[in-house]
Amino acid sequence: MLATAALALAACVDRGQVLGPGMPVVLQASPVRLALGQQHACAVVNGALSCWGLDDDGQLGTPPVTPGVGQAASSVPGTASWTVPAAGERHSCGLDASGRVWCWGANDSGQLGTGDQAASTTPRTVELPSVALDLRTLFGHTCAALADATLWCWGANVEGQLGQGDQYPGQDQPLPVQVGTNRDWTFVATGQGHSCGIRAPGTLFCWGRNTDGELGQGGTQDVELRSPTQVGSDSDWVEVACGQNQTCARKANGHLFCWGAEVSGALGVGDVAEHDSPTEVPAISDWVLASTNTFHTCGLRASGQIWCAGRDSEGQLGTPDRADATPNMQPADPNGGWVEVRTGRFFTCGRKGDGTVWCLGRNADDELNGGSSLASSDLMIRAL
Repeated sequence: MLATAALALAACVDRGQVLGPGMPVVLQASPVRLALGQQHACAVVNGALSCWGLDDDGQLGTPPVTPGVGQAASSVPGTASWTVPAAGERHSCGLDASGRVWCWGANDSGQLGTGDQAASTTPRTVELPSVALDLRTLFGHTCAALADATLWCWGANVEGQLGQGDQYPGQDQPLPVQVGTNRDWTFVATGQGHSCGIRAPGTLFCWGRNTDGELGQGGTQDVELRSPTQVGSDSDWVEVACGQNQTCARKANGHLFCWGAEVSGALGVGDVAEHDSPTEVPAISDWVLASTNTFHTCGLRASGQIWCAGRDSEGQLGTPDRADATPNMQPADPNGGWVEVRTGRFFTCGRKGDGTVWCLGRNADDELNGGSSLASSDLMIRAL
């Protein structure tokens, strides 16, 4: 069991203080070393960044060997000191030790942040007004939390996911744009058509698409909110994760809440109903990390165990029954020893304390880094 390592990984690390509106903001270093997109993944191990899976648009950081065919892990060039990976639908980004952001892959919505729409099979730098501390992407837009506690996003914006307060349909942004004027952002997450972030001392905000209640506004109909809008009034949120049409957020006391589309039981709250406001994952109060994507959600507990809920047809939950809808969180691996877990569309990967990465679930595009002939498994089967 690596409970200590798991707790330390999720803890905030003081990177200095920046004066926000009337109060100091304690910035946190990102615990992310593993990122899953829809059909590819990236991981940082000892400063080196590797990506694997589908590479149609150069999202692995190298020219596609065979377009339409997945590839095993390969090193991403650009720097020898990567710290944070980010994986979108058809592009990837990375943060290096100096705080520079790099992106590569598809760029039709400006998701690379380079001021144009030219795709790139190698990393290109993103110009930002300050060094970045954290970085997120999941589909077609990207966001970065900077050391000055400002928040910047770029890429797809049709549904207001960049938080610009504009009108539908918003213009895609090929260069980073600031989200509001606040200097108290501590955390950011991106979904498909929405984004969420946490502002000091722990208030939660979401914006963008709201077709399934993913913005957590409690009864708001299918209305886009194109500027950050607070979720409830609580001020003890420490982490938020966005999926395609759902959101999960963790509080400082270890309680986990999810809301939005309940596809295949992906919210883990015990039913298959849509929830338009934060609904607690029952019976467990020691969560230290959460990740959600399209059809399933996984979380890391203080014991070092990974628990998951939702679709399991491809074996992505690690449970033996392969139930199509699993609305309650269940252990993917009761042995523990995990320090991070991330979800892709039909697969899951976890990182152990020794830095190895293991994956399970769908493997049609080498999502598991084991060769396309490798079938889905009920166990964490392949180490990177």
